[in-house]
Amino acid sequence: MTVAQIAYIRPKAGKEAEVEQLLRGLVDAARQEEGTLLYLLNKREDEFVFYEMFADLDALKVHSGNDALRGLVARADELLEGGITVDKVSYIDGAGRFN
Repeated sequence: MTVAQIAYIRPKAGKEAEVEQLLRGLVDAARQEEGTLLYLLNKREDEFVFYEMFADLDALKVHSGNDALRGLVARADELLEGGITVDKVSYIDGAGRFN
């Protein structure tokens, strides 16, 4: 069963560029994950937003254990306001042409 979620990441003031670099590293890691179907990094005002879709729970577990994400989580207190917020959503339908 497909797993979809939206993640919100708010960098601390002055840490935006460093956080963006780390998040781009997450995108690079996700490109190598076979079960990651969609992993889109976006920005609005003062926070980054990921739209994420995984083939199943096992694929989400693989992603959650990657070194890039673990590194970001380890530095969350230093870099982020309030950590990472994740909303689970139910995928219904979609279309897209990008990358």
